[in-house]
This record gives sequence, C-alpha cells and structure tokens, in this order.
Amino acid sequence: MKLRYLLVCLSLLVVTACEFGAVNSPYPDKNPELDTLYTSFSLRPKHLDPARSYSANEIAITGQIYEPPYQYHYLKRPYQLEPLVAADMPEVNYLDENDQPVAEDSDDVAYSVYTIPLKSGVFYQPHPSFARDETGNFLYHDLNNEQLEEIEKLADFQQTDTRELKAQDFVYQIKRLAHPEIHSPILGLMGEHIVGLTDYAQQLRELRQQDQPFDLRDLPLEGVKAIDDYHYQIKVYGKYPQLRFWLAMPFFAPIPWEAEQFYAQPGLIDKNITIDWYPVGTGPFYMTENDPN
Repeated sequence: MKLRYLLVCLSLLVVTACEFGAVNSPYPDKNPELDTLYTSFSLRPKHLDPARSYSANEIAITGQIYEPPYQYHYLKRPYQLEPLVAADMPEVNYLDENDQPVAEDSDDVAYSVYTIPLKSGVFYQPHPSFARDETGNFLYHDLNNEQLEEIEKLADFQQTDTRELKAQDFVYQIKRLAHPEIHSPILGLMGEHIVGLTDYAQQLRELRQQDQPFDLRDLPLEGVKAIDDYHYQIKVYGKYPQLRFWLAMPFFAPIPWEAEQFYAQPGLIDKNITIDWYPVGTGPFYMTENDPN
C-alpha cells in the first residue's frame, strides 16, 4: 500500500514538473514558445568579416549568415560538395600559356578556368545599406553628425531593404582578399593560385600609400571576372582542384559593395558598426544584435 502511495506521489511530481518547466533552467522565462537556440563558445569571436574570419568559433556564426557557392552535403560520407547558391558544380576548362584550350591531361596546361553558375532569385538579408529614398538615392551612405547621434547599433536604423545576389558580388569579395586594410589570412596562399591576385594586392597597397581613394569595382582583377549577372570565372595557375573546396568557405561568400561603402563611414567605424561586427549575407539567419559581453 505504501509503495502504491509513493508511486502516485512521484507521478504527480513528474506531471507538475512537465507543466511548469524545469525549475533550475538558467534561461529567461519570456517568450518560452519561441524556438531559441542557446549555445556558447570558448573564445569570443574577433572577426565576422568573411575575408578575415578563420576560426571555428566564428564560423558557427558566419556559416549561418554567409552563403558561399558550395557546401558539403549534410549526410554523405565521405564528404561531398554540392551547390548552395551556385546552380551547379563549376565547369573547368584548361588553357596553355597562350590561353588556347588544351585537354585536361595535356602537359601544356598553364591555367585552369572555373566557371561558376549561380541561382537566380537569391536575395540579401534586410540591411540599411540597401535602403533608398523615393529618388533612388541611398538613405544612409552619407550620414551627418545629427543622424549619427541617434545611432548606437545597427538595429537603430529605421529603414532596410534588399537586392538580388549577383555574380559581381563574388568578384568583389575575392578582390577584398587583397585589400591592404583587411589583412586576409589567405591572401598569400590564394596569391599563389589565383592569376593576378598578388599584383592586385601590390596595386592596392601603392594606392593606399599614396592616400588615393579607390573603388574595387573600378579596378579589374585579371584572374576573376563576372560574365553576366549569374556567371563568374576564376582563373588559376596550372591545375588547382582544391579551389572547389575553398569555394565552400566563407572567404568566397559574396559581399555587396553597398555594404562596404555604408560601413566605410568614419562615424560608424567609431561606433564599431562595421562589417566585421555586423555581417550581411544571403544566409537563412541574420544578426540583429552583437553583444559579446
């Protein structure tokens, strides 16, 4: 009889606990109906700019925000690449020193040209850098002191907009790897493979030393070009099949030039409102607040 009574009491306790939730939960009770993921990292992320970020604790964030052309299939083993924002796997053509086509197994292969097709209808996350007024001018690309006084974080901007992903955005990001103020950790390695990237980095350094402003869109990079809105090419020295695996990393995710110009404003940099702190991409999640403390 006592055993039966004890079991009844335990059953009531379990039901009560299920109804009211865990009594020792460390998380706030507000909005318990929302699907919220709580997690942690051992080191505070330092960089969220895809041209600079190169650590596991950072890719836990950037991997949700940025979308490179390719990704690894979630289940297949051994690991296998598949398109993400690319429409298909890259087409590879081989050239000799005179840029004439040769067979893959030829001894005259001097260059490999990767052509990446993109999906249409992919859009960036809502962001104030895309916002325009009725006349088509950007709302926030030339902020004055009065406007800056009301801004402390990215969420303080009232207007946001978006636009479609274009091949030019991938070209723009590869050019950013050579920017002297970004200090990309893969510039040296990529300079050994992507045609013209090392010379491009030197060109940008010289312009910066001369205090000359430059727009990456106006400075062509020999080994990277957009064919149209949905195709771009990367030209590498010799054969470099590892390139396709790099194309699954955030280093080669697209960056819109509008965001770069928006974040370049000194008033925003002083408030730590930068692409290194507030990334913008085409991924399924976007950052609304960054408070590492």
